[in-house]
Amino acid sequence: MKIRYLQKDLLYRRMRCLANYEAANKNLERARGRNKDIPKAETEQQEACKKFEDISALAKTELKDLKKRRVLAFKKNLADLADLEIKHAKAQIQVLNELIGRLKQQP
Repeated sequence: MKIRYLQKDLLYRRMRCLANYEAANKNLERARGRNKDIPKAETEQQEACKKFEDISALAKTELKDLKKRRVLAFKKNLADLADLEIKHAKAQIQVLNELIGRLKQQP
């Protein structure tokens, strides 16, 4: 459950950076249209682009890490399930052996 939350949070942060980047692009186009504050708009657009690229690179590594953690958790849970099934099977064998013993003792 925690891994899903982390993935959603990462996706949300990346989408926010993308929205900020798109807004910076629109602001740059408006500034060029008015021929006013172009250097400031270009700087903001470049910063938004850098943030988006940085978070995309970070997301790539985080998603790989999250995938590894999910696989490890799945393996652990699968091993626990197998151990539990073995334990229950042994208990059933013991009950059945006791039942067979009782049936053999009856005349």
